[in-house]
Amino acid sequence: SGGVDSSVALRLLREQGHRPTAFYLKVWLADDPLRFGDCPWEEDLRFAEAVCRGLGVPLEVLPMQQEYRERVVDYALEELRAGFTPSPDLFCNQRIKFGAFLERIGTGFQRVATGHYARLEGQGPDLCLLASPDPVKDQTYFLAHLDREQLGRALFPLGDLTKPQVRELARAWDLPTQSRPDSQGICFLGRIDYHGFLRYFLGRQAGPIVEVASGRILGEHPGHWFFTIGQRAGLGLAGGPWYV
Repeated sequence: SGGVDSSVALRLLREQGHRPTAFYLKVWLADDPLRFGDCPWEEDLRFAEAVCRGLGVPLEVLPMQQEYRERVVDYALEELRAGFTPSPDLFCNQRIKFGAFLERIGTGFQRVATGHYARLEGQGPDLCLLASPDPVKDQTYFLAHLDREQLGRALFPLGDLTKPQVRELARAWDLPTQSRPDSQGICFLGRIDYHGFLRYFLGRQAGPIVEVASGRILGEHPGHWFFTIGQRAGLGLAGGPWYV
């Protein structure tokens, strides 16, 4: 991804005697003229190239925009229309990184290593996904939909490390990504304008905001997909607090 976690994971693989090939996955919106925010994929790729160059690891760029659009974005939009709040990161791991990507590379590689903060224990039917020792960075939730076959192909080099330890290793190895901030945004689409994204694909569908206890109409919303259960901010209501 061009971040410090994947960079340290790659260096650890080399230290352990593996012969890795790095892949940068280009997903939907990377080249789309419809820009909903800052998607710094070109900068991410430059960092990934610099890290791989320094470690002597080959890097391949895989265009996977179509797979991402069909398997993650379209699904998320359908869930939002139905009144649910999907987790794109969770489905990106299941359907892209350990789904379409595995299909693309086939049996040419034994394992798929990522910079996730998670651990694996056991083998075969006893294989388990375990939490990271770093409770702040633990990412097992985002890997929870992987089945045992997918987990059997996974490798998490950062599994026993905390984020401060990863940063320390990056500095000790003088990796180009040592000072890069953690990524924010939806999966690896970047820091998008989420409401603009929803307006473009789902439009607006006004409806009343109703107080459950009394049935009183408090105002109007532009569409239920702009909100999620438990939300308080951005409702535009006075006399609260009010929660979805």
